[in-house]
Amino acid sequence: MSPKNDSVDLKLHMTVKSLAVLQGKIICILNELVKKADLLREKEESGEAADHLLGMMSDNLTELLELFEQRRGLRNRIENLKKVEKDQMKR
Repeated sequence: MSPKNDSVDLKLHMTVKSLAVLQGKIICILNELVKKADLLREKEESGEAADHLLGMMSDNLTELLELFEQRRGLRNRIENLKKVEKDQMKR
């Protein structure tokens, strides 16, 4: 393999690894949201105030939106790197 191919391959590997880490973060936040939603339901059923949970859930949702945007960027980068790698292999 040429140094250019190695470079693209390494970039692709690192981007895929970053995507996997990001996916893990997304899953953790989704799990947190489910737990908070269950707790919110329990508190509402018992008549307890749970406004603080709504604020925490809102923060989680905002973070999720940011992570989804990052994920979209990483997926686009992966596709672009695959194209570059494919073009280099044709040469």
